[in-house]
Amino acid sequence: MTFFKILVVAATVLASHAWAQVAAPTQAENTGPNTNIKRWAEGTYTYQTLSDKRKRGWEKFHMNVHPDDSRTMIMWHDLFARNNQFTVVLRVAPNFRPLEAYLSYWTPNGYKGSNFITVMGDKLNAASNGPTGQLTQALTIPEKISIGSHPVAADGWHTWYEDAKVKGPQKGTLYSMDATADINKPPLGTLVPFEFERVGKEKVTVPGGTFDTIKYKLGGVSEAWITEQDKLMVRVINGPRDYEYLLTEFKSGDNAKK
Repeated sequence: MTFFKILVVAATVLASHAWAQVAAPTQAENTGPNTNIKRWAEGTYTYQTLSDKRKRGWEKFHMNVHPDDSRTMIMWHDLFARNNQFTVVLRVAPNFRPLEAYLSYWTPNGYKGSNFITVMGDKLNAASNGPTGQLTQALTIPEKISIGSHPVAADGWHTWYEDAKVKGPQKGTLYSMDATADINKPPLGTLVPFEFERVGKEKVTVPGGTFDTIKYKLGGVSEAWITEQDKLMVRVINGPRDYEYLLTEFKSGDNAKK
């Protein structure tokens, strides 16, 4: 390296250091709860068979409610009975309509890939990356839409467009992800009909606590108990497929009250 180049490198390093000093924040750090988190909740589910309570997997989640009442949830899903491992982040508007999502899928055949999804008005855009390469998808979607990412914690968010005046089944659309073991199929979604029916309010006790919930029938098959404020799943039973998802640990906090 010539003497001139050495001078240039040295000058650049000094300039960068000087800029870092000038740009350093001067305001005092926050010492209380994060002001971007109004409320939070986190928990663990156990997946097991109904018939003999054989353990099939587990899932952990953490949800933040932000000052504008939008919500962000991250889910770690370990269905070891099928060697599936999913990581999903989902962000929804105050009314629970999806805004964006990120997911990463591992299957019995290895890494299936990832997908980043954005929803703006009647447009859904997705970009996946994995063994099949980089692929994009652009769809026109209805107002009553939710994202079926397969972890259970956010499945209560499918009911966000419920009309309390309607008796009987209510219909919407699910952007349902391909989470099969076929790694030659990218983890993109398809629009499929989704149906649920409100049964009524019910207090339910599970290992994670006692909750005031609304009971629903989902897809005409599953029974689900969902909290009213944050639409968090407490318990799911699917009799024909002999399984249940059970909330076994739960914690929550309200930063606004501190």
